[in-house]
Amino acid sequence: MLNDLAGEIVHTPRTIAEQVYDLLRKQILEQQFMPGERLLEIAVGESLKVSRTPVREAFRLLQQDGLVERIPQGGVRVTDLSLEELSEISSLRAVLEIHAVELACAKIEQDEIDKLENIVDLAEEMVIAEGNGREIDLAELSRLNTLFHDTICSAARSNYLNKILEIVKLPILRFRPFSLEDKKHRLRGVKEHKEMIEMLKSDDKEGLKKLTAKHVNDVSEAVAKTFASKKGH
Repeated sequence: MLNDLAGEIVHTPRTIAEQVYDLLRKQILEQQFMPGERLLEIAVGESLKVSRTPVREAFRLLQQDGLVERIPQGGVRVTDLSLEELSEISSLRAVLEIHAVELACAKIEQDEIDKLENIVDLAEEMVIAEGNGREIDLAELSRLNTLFHDTICSAARSNYLNKILEIVKLPILRFRPFSLEDKKHRLRGVKEHKEMIEMLKSDDKEGLKKLTAKHVNDVSEAVAKTFASKKGH
């Protein structure tokens, strides 16, 4: 009987191609591979000690994500970033996340509030430690930042909204490290995340929508500033 399958989970082994894809995707998002950088199947394969076939499949998946593009000389090149793309993706992000926080206000549960508070505590610890002379791990701070916003969007309980957000998520993640290079923005980000949690607790939809719009705009401005300065060099 099919009822006998209830509660069972099928664990699918991850292929070598999927593992290569995950690794390259992470390194592109963390800017270990920079825009314009060329990747060759044979070089990646030799570095990871795998054949060219899974690397080729990983490249195909990255190309579907818009993270790389095929080039006539062979291999792929990490796609460029631009201020025009930043403006477009920021506008989309604002519309989607404002809708998400409005839904989340009425639906978020206590365990999700607890999770958000824990995320902010960890981020604040990192920022405070930096003030005391410790080097900050921007990759980890970026991960916490992403987890914070993902948790709120998940609390909206909208499958379609989250599917759309997944589409715009990759370019957002590519730009995020630029915003976190600004120390003042890191401090402001922690402060605004705390304010968001309080508004979620009090079901302050209008306040949260306004703050989310400001937050996304602040991120866009911080990214544009850092991005422009790097391009200038």
